[in-house]
Amino acid sequence: MSKLFLSSSFKDVANLFTTFADDDLKNKTVTFIPTAAIHEKVNFYVKSGRKALEKMGLIIDELEISTASPYDITSKLQNNDFIYVTGGNTFFLLQELIKTGADKIIQTQINSGKL
Repeated sequence: MSKLFLSSSFKDVANLFTTFADDDLKNKTVTFIPTAAIHEKVNFYVKSGRKALEKMGLIIDELEISTASPYDITSKLQNNDFIYVTGGNTFFLLQELIKTGADKIIQTQINSGKL
């Protein structure tokens, strides 16, 4: 079963994620993808989202799609417990996801039940 937790401001609803995940989050890993925000001047939400995840006890494993190796992309998306994608320029994000094949890996992981 596929499940996505979508929000426009994660820090404001982070407390709901613990219930949604229905899992003990302490020491679980999250692939943190800031790609959409790397060229944005206003990007405070990246830091606030990261802090909210850390406060829950999650271990952040950052994956900058536009500069990561194919091995890192595959390994992090497949092996970490969760995938978190920050906001920003969605056109740039989509371009990089498609160019690297990360879009297909994420789709497979989500279809397999990963949040």
